[in-house]
Amino acid sequence: MKKLTVILCAFLMCSSLFAQASLDPNDVFYKDAKNWETKGIISWLPQMRPYPAQTIKSILEQVKEKGSEEDVELAQYYYEKNFAKGWNIGFTLGDKSRTADSEKNRNMFFAEPEFFGNLDFFDLVTLSYKLGLFIQNKSVEEDSVCPMFKFRLTDTHDDSASAGPLKANLDMVSNVTVGKDNLYFTLGLNRVAYGPTLSDSVMLNGKQFHSGNFVFSYEAEKWGYVQSLNVLTRSTKNEKSAPSDFAPEKYLAFHSVRFKPAEWIAISYYDASVYTNRFDHAYLIPVPYMVTQCMYSATDNLISGLIFDFRPFNNFGVSVSTAFDDIDLNGLAEGKFDTRLKMALMLGVNYIPDVKFIDNISFDYTLITPYTYSHSDPHIETFGSDVASIADNYNKDNFTTRLHSLGTSVPPNSDRFAFAIAFKPAKRLRVNFNSSFVRHANIAESFSDEEAWAYIYSNSTVQEGYEFSNDGSIWTSPMYPDESIYTNHTPTASKNLFLKQEHKMYILQCGIDAEYELERFKWGTLSLSMGYMFEYIYNKGVDSNIYRKDASVSASHTTTPDAGIIAAQKNAWIDNFTNQFNNYFMIAVKYTY
Repeated sequence: MKKLTVILCAFLMCSSLFAQASLDPNDVFYKDAKNWETKGIISWLPQMRPYPAQTIKSILEQVKEKGSEEDVELAQYYYEKNFAKGWNIGFTLGDKSRTADSEKNRNMFFAEPEFFGNLDFFDLVTLSYKLGLFIQNKSVEEDSVCPMFKFRLTDTHDDSASAGPLKANLDMVSNVTVGKDNLYFTLGLNRVAYGPTLSDSVMLNGKQFHSGNFVFSYEAEKWGYVQSLNVLTRSTKNEKSAPSDFAPEKYLAFHSVRFKPAEWIAISYYDASVYTNRFDHAYLIPVPYMVTQCMYSATDNLISGLIFDFRPFNNFGVSVSTAFDDIDLNGLAEGKFDTRLKMALMLGVNYIPDVKFIDNISFDYTLITPYTYSHSDPHIETFGSDVASIADNYNKDNFTTRLHSLGTSVPPNSDRFAFAIAFKPAKRLRVNFNSSFVRHANIAESFSDEEAWAYIYSNSTVQEGYEFSNDGSIWTSPMYPDESIYTNHTPTASKNLFLKQEHKMYILQCGIDAEYELERFKWGTLSLSMGYMFEYIYNKGVDSNIYRKDASVSASHTTTPDAGIIAAQKNAWIDNFTNQFNNYFMIAVKYTY
């Protein structure tokens, strides 16, 4: 305990004094900003979140000028919360738990002291910073008390100081912005988000682990442009059981141009490219990345998309977001609609009823076809004969960072229906109800015997600790481990097999959470948060590997598919399915001065 006490004392003596809305795209401010946009109080919000302090101030000033009495009061609240003084001290104490009917119950208690705030220099430079120390019990990892397909929102690394049953990790984000509210450069270490739907996105969902990033943003009356470069973390294994196996040499280049021909419509085109083994300045050139890709024989992982944002009338907004990974245009032109189609689509609706205690009602539908966001080329002739090196290269060019997806939070070959309603029954009291229904299938269930054997053979020969994924997740590549062991096949990746598999996993989630902040006192503010989510998973295990190591295959080195081994492994996968009920609870108290 002495070691932890020393760490806490050193932390409390720090003089880093900064704020959070300008650092975290998941801050509650962005929900209210989205509502103000939907109401028509402000025009179009900037494309990439979080916004720098100057932009947030500009938004609040517009709301105070044009909003209703309630909007003006809320804007004033945010202004005082974020900019009334140059520094803040906070302390959070809470508990998260998961109870399950078929697994061991888990409970994580935590405490986090933090400093945060904004510093302005010459009305041109803003430094935003949060330094926190996340203290928790060692026995439970935060990921294990998160619902399925949900990410933890603490940016803690695995380099903890331990004292008895406790461990402490830094939870730190920061950025520096140079410019004005509509034209600025930002250099930071924080999460970034892009897209009109706040809860998720087909690209840069905002829930992924923080990354080093450079952002340039310009917003004019009729158009806008944003460019970012993110330094990602690749994982050398596809498992959370190996948390220390992270490595550099992975980057995301992203840019988007948006046209705003009228107050009620905005159209965006974006490119996103994941590349590795180099720092490529060519991706900073404002041309379509397909042009840049042509210089490198299209070896990088490129996704492009269109976003349509409509506000046909005030208080109602509709958005359609797309991500196109790989499409067989020739096949579609020939009328082959069951051909290769790697893409994601998200339809979002945001409605603000004219009822004082209802904040907003939102709905979104998301679909992700098989293999979307993955792009590995693990062939022996490409990476040499070292099978460990081949498996390692799986993770260099898919759309992930530190085991988190940069795209949607649900895996490929899935769709999701989500509904949410937010209430404000009293001042400083928020109550949110959220529900979602997800369908997911494993594309590997549709493998031919030749494809299945390619995985069994390769996994039987790969180094211990590595495995070629065939769990249907973002780690499952459309390019097989070793195509040389079979010659006569029609690859699954060339077909449109979206949710056509026999066995599917279904996830139902329903939750409610509330946050109440007491009236501000001279000695600071106190807030209480509580949440509960019910989760039912049918056919849990569909999202696991079907084809695994087999000692007899490794010993014989046979490349001829064995139907008996293939069938036995597939039947064992099916026999492992279970149904599971989970209950998640959260309670936290936060003090801020």
